[in-house]
Amino acid sequence: MTDSPTIDSTERLAAAGSDDLVPVVVSWRSWLVAILVGLGLSLIFWWPLYSGGGLLGGDIYTYFFPQKAYLSERLAAGEVPLWNNRVGHGYPLVGESQTGLFYPFHVLYAVLDVSTAYNAVQLGHYLLAFLFTWRFARQLGLGDVAGWLVGLVYVYGWFPPRIVLEWAILGGTWLPAALWVVERFLLRPRCRDLAMLAAILAVQMLAGHFHLAFITQLVLVLYIPARLWWSGRGLPGRSSAMRWRLLVASGVTIGLSFGLAAVQLLPTWELKQSSQRENVTGRKYDPGYGHMPFGYWSQVVTPWRWYEAGADRVSKYDAGPANTNQVEAHLYFGLPTVGLLLVGLVGWCVGRRTDSRMVLWLALGLLALFYTPAWHLEVTRQLPGFGFFTGPGRYSIVTALAAAVLAGVAWQWLMARPLLVRRGGLGLLLATVFFPLLTWDLWQVGRAQTYAVFLETSLVDRIDQSPVARRLKRMQGPGGRPVRLFCDYQNLPTLMGVASTPVYLGLGPAEYFDESLVMPGPLPFGTDATPVQVSWLQRAGVTHLLSRRPLNESAWSARLVQTPTDAAFLQMAYEGGREPLNFFLYELRESRGRLAWLDGGDQAGRLARITDYTANRVTARVESSSGGRLVLTDLDYPGWEVHVDGRAVEPMRIEKMYRGVEVAAGSHEITWVYRPASVTIGAVVSVASLLLLVMACLVGRRRFELGWGEA
Repeated sequence: MTDSPTIDSTERLAAAGSDDLVPVVVSWRSWLVAILVGLGLSLIFWWPLYSGGGLLGGDIYTYFFPQKAYLSERLAAGEVPLWNNRVGHGYPLVGESQTGLFYPFHVLYAVLDVSTAYNAVQLGHYLLAFLFTWRFARQLGLGDVAGWLVGLVYVYGWFPPRIVLEWAILGGTWLPAALWVVERFLLRPRCRDLAMLAAILAVQMLAGHFHLAFITQLVLVLYIPARLWWSGRGLPGRSSAMRWRLLVASGVTIGLSFGLAAVQLLPTWELKQSSQRENVTGRKYDPGYGHMPFGYWSQVVTPWRWYEAGADRVSKYDAGPANTNQVEAHLYFGLPTVGLLLVGLVGWCVGRRTDSRMVLWLALGLLALFYTPAWHLEVTRQLPGFGFFTGPGRYSIVTALAAAVLAGVAWQWLMARPLLVRRGGLGLLLATVFFPLLTWDLWQVGRAQTYAVFLETSLVDRIDQSPVARRLKRMQGPGGRPVRLFCDYQNLPTLMGVASTPVYLGLGPAEYFDESLVMPGPLPFGTDATPVQVSWLQRAGVTHLLSRRPLNESAWSARLVQTPTDAAFLQMAYEGGREPLNFFLYELRESRGRLAWLDGGDQAGRLARITDYTANRVTARVESSSGGRLVLTDLDYPGWEVHVDGRAVEPMRIEKMYRGVEVAAGSHEITWVYRPASVTIGAVVSVASLLLLVMACLVGRRRFELGWGEA
């Protein structure tokens, strides 16, 4: 068996391990087969998602689905939601970047239900990640089969255990895509490749997880100079001046990608300035979270040590100075892959020529691996970019890609051995054993190491089965008032169409982390609430309480409105459906709700009610014989404007957190509108960057490309 599919006649493949690897042009037949292979692998790993099922566990229903459900709802209603009023007292959805408001693939949330869209985005990125990785391998001179191996190891080694972390697959998809385009550009400099690189990097940032975007950019910063000056075999001979021009062009392109993504970057930067991550040392920010202690490296060769259900990996192995978990600290690319890497090492030792690009990938993989334990933090956290991100273990994505590339090279070298070439049946036999074994191995580890479980139907499809959800929807229907629910499952009530507190946000406004502003802890459902806690709930506009046990109504100042019920949606969300649960819904007495007169209640002759409540706008009608101050118990945040009868007035901050406005006597219409300058400026910068990119490609393409001379 030879690893040489039908390709363009200009292709010249050499045995991997030589210095003569030449990038190739791949035929449409190879693309078609790769697509079929990628689809087949995604079906093997994620069939329940294809069949309409869903996932439960980790951050899926505490973080990602609440964001996506609100995004889907507002897009379907024809509104671009810059603000999310469902989580806590609201937060800038456009700033909390992992929602991915401007991510092109999230247009699916406007046309599909949230569960179908979520699955489609996930599965689509598994296919794209495989294709990009395969194409990058082909660009390095590997054959199709070796390229499939590279894609299998990278995509299904690193990503499946992180299925509970949407950012992993969305962000990780674009790393091999960027490297593929870089290789194309270095071989034959063309404007279109620079444009593609800028677009890829911008799209990766628009996906919202800037850490993986930062890692990708860091890899390119190291990879491009190394390819130009050290491992330039396979590239046309170039002068030192030409190399510098290529380097500058690449750097400008990377910089331009920030301009393209400015519409997302600027609102996030604005939020960061007033968030719990304002600096790398304060506000409970731990840059070492999610690191990979040295002991965890053993999972590469002894994965069975990590299969124990419920194993406490932190105490069993030295966790080092900070917290971690089995998903963030996961690194495994298959025991068959490890064996193949050893074969490749033997091949390099036997052969007397070593491809410097493979040495480069070995160096990148080891460098990333040694970054994961977090021992370096005191130095690197002071460097630009490094200190803002948690999760040093995430750098293992580079190690996984390096292992995949080196495994592909080893496979190509093995398939080129005279014994296997003369007796093609041996090569075929090896492939039919190796690939199913590796796939099974990665499948097993992915299932064992993730926090997720499969559901036959998505959890959000069961909401209408919940009596609690149906009751809450009726409460805030036409003529009702906006509900704010307090429960012990952060963000979950947002899926039932109501606001909730407390909150869970990766990057959240500082007010949600200020001990002087949040409800005094601990969360009181295990015991009766204290008077101070009840007072906080009333002032925060909490209207209802959801508990899994009966509450002391007098201590809580509450009234039971929903008899104990076994709710399918809530039961599955809380306990995975393992045991029946009862839920008790209470109304909180004397709560001022979402809108109230600051000096107390609905007094005679005073009326204040919300008439329209959407993502970016709140409208209220007020009537008062004496005037006064109104408080909207939503978060006061830069970008919110207030208008009285269509005239802009000076906004007020009430109780260091809420929106307020002074209202004169009479009947008035009050409107709060969210118009963040960061979005406007970001959009202008993004459009200007796009126009600059288009002009460079259309106007200066011929002059630019002729200027490369040797190219």
